Amino acid sequence: MVKITYEQLTNEQMLKVCCDWLMEQQNNENFFNVFELGKQRYEWYMIMYSVRTLILGGKLLNEDKYIEAALKYTDLYISEQLPNGGFTSNYRKTPSSKLDKKGLHEILRFGRVNLADNGSNVLAVLQAVPYVDINKQAVYLNAARRWFDEWVAIWSLPEGGYGNGIWVGHKLNSPYSVAMSMVAAAFSAFSKLTGEYEYVENAERCMTFHCSKWTDEDDGRPIYFDCYPLPSEKTLSDFGHSFYLLEGMCWTHFASNNADVKSILEDRLKMFIFGPKGLLSQWGDSWFNFMVKATAADDTRFKLRLGWEMAKSNGIMHCFLYYLNHIEDNEILREKVNLGLKYLTHPLKSRMSGVMSDPEESYGAFAVQSTGFAGLSLAEAIKADSVFSLSLPSINTN
Repeated sequence: MVKITYEQLTNEQMLKVCCDWLMEQQNNENFFNVFELGKQRYEWYMIMYSVRTLILGGKLLNEDKYIEAALKYTDLYISEQLPNGGFTSNYRKTPSSKLDKKGLHEILRFGRVNLADNGSNVLAVLQAVPYVDINKQAVYLNAARRWFDEWVAIWSLPEGGYGNGIWVGHKLNSPYSVAMSMVAAAFSAFSKLTGEYEYVENAERCMTFHCSKWTDEDDGRPIYFDCYPLPSEKTLSDFGHSFYLLEGMCWTHFASNNADVKSILEDRLKMFIFGPKGLLSQWGDSWFNFMVKATAADDTRFKLRLGWEMAKSNGIMHCFLYYLNHIEDNEILREKVNLGLKYLTHPLKSRMSGVMSDPEESYGAFAVQSTGFAGLSLAEAIKADSVFSLSLPSINTN
């Protein structure tokens, strides 16, 4: 069992401990010990940030065992791609080669073939591409291409955004912020790997549309597009969802060569972070404090949401570091980020936001997820752009 030392660590030391801890959370069902409200879950999106952290740990710490462990999950995920190019957000434990027509119809009638969760999953697959052999690179890239061209395209909207595909049988073809953000991030990563700029253009169109829907300068927060239970627009105050929008904006900015698009993204990121009611205004202590939101004590959805917000807060740092390194080295934000990293690299303190806590205990819900999100911030702190930089020799994937 990995020994966790409850004292201040360096970024490198903390990333290593996180990766070692994640290695121990693998179970005998080819999955991780991920729990939600006390129940083991088999959702790909709940482990793919941990997969990305293992890949980054292997890359930055020269530990092949982390990458080898991560590739098991990207291989399994690819094996479950549907004949129509889609992916289910849940781990079905059966490759699609064994799926008959009746089984496919059941998935389309009742399943979860959404864009938001699978955008983050495909992003993990793309991050793994440089670490597999040339034949598997083609398999991974072709799977992503099929997802983009045969499934994601169906849910594109005239204004530039995306719906969320199918969720428990419901066809969700109205704008959804998380779907737009994660599809844009995946488009951008794919383009960085293949050099095919048309996919970045899809991301640019999507994020430009989202940036056109924002509050004024007296607020600074984005408008959040929701589709649950019905289409709606509201001011974004859910910081778990803020993580996804930040990630989509940063990935698109990183991949874009369009000066106008980059300028729009920079302006909106600045408002998002520094606006009167923006993210920095929420940061009163060493780390984001999501505990202040009032709700009914028996609201089980809030208990779920609170756990997710705490988990995702650990990943917000990597987007702030991207902003500091690429857009504006703001002294106030830099100071806060350094304070946040000090929190994140102390195992006892970061345990309070789920990092390497006990997955099977009530206080440890989202532990694997929290640790995965934290890994992005640690990696970006160790080496600028380590989360975003993807490259491989030119290969033909058509």
